[in-house]
Amino acid sequence: MSEYDKSRKIANDTLEKGKAAAEQTARSVEQSYTATVENMRDYSLKMIDMAQANADAVFELTRRLASAKAPSDIAELWTAHAKKQFETLTEQTKELSALGQKIAGESAEPITRGVSQAFKKAS
Repeated sequence: MSEYDKSRKIANDTLEKGKAAAEQTARSVEQSYTATVENMRDYSLKMIDMAQANADAVFELTRRLASAKAPSDIAELWTAHAKKQFETLTEQTKELSALGQKIAGESAEPITRGVSQAFKKAS
């Protein structure tokens, strides 16, 4: 085999490995995009559910305040509502934080895995 043929074979092999790596990376990006869209949908739905729960709590408070008989009842209702809403906000923040971490991890994982596999194939 001549030097030209050897060089040509090496170039073709390198080109094929690069092509395979690029295809793998493209598939990984597509998987990542799909995962991100699905997770963002879940995140949006969770935000809507939380907004509804918070609005319901405000309406319930308003209803109870409207039926309060004495100023002390109003203070008691307001204090209980504030305490409950603080607890709810704390829980909602934890849920959103966990969901955000899940989104970040699941969205990046296909790309990380794909790039890693692409480099293994290319080497």
